[in-house]
Amino acid sequence: MSYLQTPASSHPNHPLDDGTKSDRPSAKDMDSSIHQIQMRYKLSPVTMKTLCSASSSPDRREVLYKSCLASEFRSFPLKQTERNFFREINDHTAIPYTVKDTIGQPWHKVFLLVQIDLLHNGWPNKISASARKELYQERGRIYSLLDRILRCLTDILGCRLDASGLNTSLDVLRSIKSGVWESAGQELLLVDGIGAVKMEKLCRSGIKTIHQLAGLDFCQVERLMSRNPPFGHNLLQQLAGFPQLSCQFETIREYTPIARPPHGDGRMVALKPGLFMCRIVLKYGNSQLPLWNKNNPWVTLVVDGENGRLLWFWRGSVTELTGEKELLIGIEVKKGEKIGLKLACEEIVGTMAQSTHQIP
Repeated sequence: MSYLQTPASSHPNHPLDDGTKSDRPSAKDMDSSIHQIQMRYKLSPVTMKTLCSASSSPDRREVLYKSCLASEFRSFPLKQTERNFFREINDHTAIPYTVKDTIGQPWHKVFLLVQIDLLHNGWPNKISASARKELYQERGRIYSLLDRILRCLTDILGCRLDASGLNTSLDVLRSIKSGVWESAGQELLLVDGIGAVKMEKLCRSGIKTIHQLAGLDFCQVERLMSRNPPFGHNLLQQLAGFPQLSCQFETIREYTPIARPPHGDGRMVALKPGLFMCRIVLKYGNSQLPLWNKNNPWVTLVVDGENGRLLWFWRGSVTELTGEKELLIGIEVKKGEKIGLKLACEEIVGTMAQSTHQIP
């Protein structure tokens, strides 16, 4: 079961059945799925054991921490010439997750490097020019490996039907690919021509998201950013491709399970919650096919129930949403249960459309 590698995928917690099937994978099925995931991502048994040790509903720190513990990162040792640099990051910057141990392990290097990059404030100066150049050369390979490991962890959490953990892992992946944390108020930095100073100027005017900026006319853009024509026109042309996703949900009907015969001692078999047939419509509000960084992005949909359990997952290209994409799904829920939907681009922050619905 691949959540993030297949060209397009839909993963329900189970197929339509008589309502008695377990909503959790068996140990045998789980072992088989984990083995398939390991083969797919070509990671060591030690790394797989580490990733599988992630707790239920892990937070951002744990997702990043477990990923950085991968044995594959041992090929990027923390050099003596880098120690002061990473100590400075750990002790004197605003990164959200610090290391309490003495800085020196390979995972420290990855853990701190990712966070200083996500701050988008530049690297500290406590590193020589030659060491900085070497680290920058390693950086691309570190991020390529981290991408593979995060996707592997996402698959593992999906196999567990841990929607909360799956959403968090997708959040971390999306943040790292974008270069800023999701919901950190820095998504404007994704726009070409907007740096920290211009972002602050826009924020003071109440413009904090790309969608808000895209809603202005070019004259307002040029006035707020103190620029001359055709800056506003060119910027809005760029923003026209930023994905404007939407997601609609409707409960169609309940699928009534077939009653099982009673036990021999007269006890009735307890039935699982009913299976509800639902319609989900995915689309984008752009006048043209969304295009960002010269690519048509990939999108993910996570449907979760109470207690953070995964009910449904879908991944596909935004091109599949042209016109609209309708999903007819069966989900095992109780009457009155609240379910959540999160639709977002896989690698772009600020694109999430989310909603909560109650099963009638």
